[in-house]
Amino acid sequence: MRRSTSFPFPCVRALGGLLPALVLLAPLTATALPAHAETLRDSAATHQETQRELQARIDAADDETRALLVRLREARQEAARLESYTAELTPLNADRAARIERQRTALENLEATRESLPGLLRQQVEELADFIEQDLPFLKGERLARVQRLRDNLSNASLSNDERLDQLLNAWQQELSYGQGFDTWRAGLVGGEDTEVQYLRVGRVGLYYLTLDGQHGGAWQARNGSWQVLDDSGLEALRKGISMARDQQAPSLVTLPLSVPVEDVELAPKGRLSQSALESADQAAAAVTSTRTTTTRTAQESS
Repeated sequence: MRRSTSFPFPCVRALGGLLPALVLLAPLTATALPAHAETLRDSAATHQETQRELQARIDAADDETRALLVRLREARQEAARLESYTAELTPLNADRAARIERQRTALENLEATRESLPGLLRQQVEELADFIEQDLPFLKGERLARVQRLRDNLSNASLSNDERLDQLLNAWQQELSYGQGFDTWRAGLVGGEDTEVQYLRVGRVGLYYLTLDGQHGGAWQARNGSWQVLDDSGLEALRKGISMARDQQAPSLVTLPLSVPVEDVELAPKGRLSQSALESADQAAAAVTSTRTTTTRTAQESS
């Protein structure tokens, strides 16, 4: 019997009709698959490149952040140092401002100080002369000659006020030095200049003389301006004091009458520098010192 090649069912017949079409599509599908794979590879490569760029940006941002943090830390440290430095400079600036104000005031008063200085110097010279006249009569000629030199210097145009003041202060300093320690020398007796005697001065409270034969002596009495005769014990103490002043004997206690009464020593109207004289001398010294200091500082600041 001969078999029929026809399809008994309609679906089989339809499939048979599609087979040629599927055969024709197979080459087309085989051709399209490589193109799609290439597209996928390109997309994957693009994505990877995008990821790398994004990661690079993230890494760069991290580096920049760390750098900013380092700069911020350094800025805070610098701010702390500046605050400490400012705290140190604050009192210095305040002191500098005060000095500038003092200099400004001194400059404003400089001309008035210069104008009043000659009169103040002359006043001091005359007060020194009065003081010597009222003081114990030791080395009186030498001390008054020093005062006369000061008077002459006040009229010497070749000397500056600074030089005149220095000489005046030296003279006052010499007078102040007489109030310390003791001294001995030979000279004519006050009130009897033809008689040479040995003097002993004890500060500004005691002035004594001893004849060269050592047999007579006296203590000056400032109240009545005369000599008080010393007895034998006084003469012995005087000889001992002269030996000590000559460094011929070790210092020890001696008993001699004072030339200036105790109450006068305490109140010091005579025999010592008066308070007004000292204050005037201090004012003169302060005036010229201020002038010198101001001139020097002004010159330094200008340079």
